[in-house]
Amino acid sequence: MGIGKLILVDLDTIETSNLSRQMLFRPGDEGRPKAEVAAERLKEMNPYLNIDFYFEKLQKLSMSVYEESDVVVAALDNFNARLDLNKICLRMKKPMVEGGTVGFEGHVQIVIPEGTGLRYKNKKNEIENLVEARLWEITDTEYPDYYRAQREIELLEEEIERIKNARIYPIVNKIKKEIELVFDWKYAPEFLDQTPCYRCLVPIPPADDKLVAACTLKGLPRNRNHCVIKAEVEFEKKYSHKPDLNLNDEVLKLMEIAQVELENLRERVFNENVPSEERDSLTKEQIEDWKKNIRETFGPDYKFEEMENILGNKIAAIQTVSSIISSIQSQEALKLLFRVNGRNIGPPMDPPYVNYNGIYGQFDHLNILKRDDCLACGKIEGEENVQIVVPFDANVGYIFEAMEISGHMLDSELWMITNPMTKEIYWNPYMPSLKDPEVKLTSLKIKSNDIVTLSPLGKALAESEIKKFNVVIAFM
Repeated sequence: MGIGKLILVDLDTIETSNLSRQMLFRPGDEGRPKAEVAAERLKEMNPYLNIDFYFEKLQKLSMSVYEESDVVVAALDNFNARLDLNKICLRMKKPMVEGGTVGFEGHVQIVIPEGTGLRYKNKKNEIENLVEARLWEITDTEYPDYYRAQREIELLEEEIERIKNARIYPIVNKIKKEIELVFDWKYAPEFLDQTPCYRCLVPIPPADDKLVAACTLKGLPRNRNHCVIKAEVEFEKKYSHKPDLNLNDEVLKLMEIAQVELENLRERVFNENVPSEERDSLTKEQIEDWKKNIRETFGPDYKFEEMENILGNKIAAIQTVSSIISSIQSQEALKLLFRVNGRNIGPPMDPPYVNYNGIYGQFDHLNILKRDDCLACGKIEGEENVQIVVPFDANVGYIFEAMEISGHMLDSELWMITNPMTKEIYWNPYMPSLKDPEVKLTSLKIKSNDIVTLSPLGKALAESEIKKFNVVIAFM
């Protein structure tokens, strides 16, 4: 199709569950790097194709790898990698085709950064959109005849066309000419040749609930996944190593521990909802109904394969959905690739975002907007939005632990924690009275989904690129 070179980047190795979902991996490839095997098989299909592969994190690649790329195709399985790749593409001014699937749902987004030089969208259409928006803003004092005309139209439907031709369209054309005169310098940089970036749609990355739960035993398991994660920690304490999911006997031992945690969770939920003083008034059937509902809520007893699925943070992939999403990504990447090299084989997808529902076979194109306050491509600099998950009895000191789990290593001696609304200080390392890491978040009236601000002090103020973290706290 005219593609001369592919650069494949993946830090993962092939598992048995990967074999049924694509055409590049075969039985016997298990354990090998995905990028290496994919490169081999693609060379078999097309020996004239140049392929480089990296068994490496995309964040650790040399910027020269991105520099030589014309189009970046993002098919990643976690938000942090997506955000990092989005940031790299914005900085390197490289178009990106981002996509993903969850079960029967899938999406594709085109990201064209400012300054790529690519032609995107249609000038005439954008002028029409601006004219329409301007018409909603005009006042009766600015254009009184326009408003009188609209009222006459409502009363005299039979004269609608005559009134529009005589008194509406002249104003529309006047505004259109005004916008056309200034479009190239006033509106074109914002509306043409660039799209919203990935961060515009995901301003606050979701917290990695698995990592937080695994790193703290303060919170009791509250769902099915938590029980397995807690079991992994208990397994390591008992056997002095993490369970090897390739060894059946270790998986069985892990499953036994997880089953105990699940049964404890069911019992705990039953006790929380049915106080002991009420149990005497319930019949045996009513109690059994309660327990049946709880079992249905938290799922049946564990199966062997669930251990790897949960600990590996796997999301069930449906081959037909993956095929549809990857085909859209491939088509958009091809159009962008030719356009980068001076040929037009079709316009890029506009709007630049499509969602697919595999249940109904429905495609929904969404007209997403570029955010001025986007931390990646907007006008705000030095801020970062983070969401963390904390146990119910977490203290102020745990905020720094959770930030580290989220990938932000902050020295508690160089950062202050405040309430962005009331400006109340929760932590100040320079003030002994405000330097108690054991203060409970609940005692500070912090509720789930509240926001706190972390600001650098002293040495961190001078050295840190981020001058403010907006942290959303969710209780586990």
